[in-house]
Amino acid sequence: MNEENKNILIDIPVPIVTPRLILRPLQAGDGAALTAAKAETWEDLTQWMAWTDKGQDADADEAYVRNCHAEFILRKDITLLGLEKDTNRPVIWTGLHRFDWTLRHFEIGYWVRKSAQGQGYATESTNALIRYAFNALNAKRMKIHHAKDNDASRTVIEKLGFEREAIKKQAHELPDGRIVDEYCYVRLNTDNLPPLDIHWGPG
Repeated sequence: MNEENKNILIDIPVPIVTPRLILRPLQAGDGAALTAAKAETWEDLTQWMAWTDKGQDADADEAYVRNCHAEFILRKDITLLGLEKDTNRPVIWTGLHRFDWTLRHFEIGYWVRKSAQGQGYATESTNALIRYAFNALNAKRMKIHHAKDNDASRTVIEKLGFEREAIKKQAHELPDGRIVDEYCYVRLNTDNLPPLDIHWGPG
């Protein structure tokens, strides 16, 4: 069996459930929620997210979520939508990206819609994904990074005990074309994470 087919057989138990969130893979039909969240958060997103250079397009958003669903099935990417448990409102887009199944290295990314910012959802979901990656996916190394001056991301990263590994000089391109330093962090285990009640898988 080739490596790609072996990866398809890897078990990725979902959803991931925390006290306030249900994190599940993106699926067909999620495009409308993505479009709405991007629209209300656009001013913030265009400061940091390179993909905003493609503009806003509802059809492209639906195509994107369907591609994410396909990549999840193929075990090529794990993009997750975070829903508030009490309201079922989509509040955070996150996931494990650019991973290596052989080395079990994973990278975390996230963004929170404007109306849900300042409520700790990025910290809660990232804490959950660290625990999930190490305990459910046998991670050996977790990476996360932020662009210079992205203080909101830096605060989450530092709160969760990531160790700064490097500052890559002039390595991060912002949507407006500026090139800035990139701050890179790593975690090798779940030691000293803030307490969090979490479970995953069906049922």
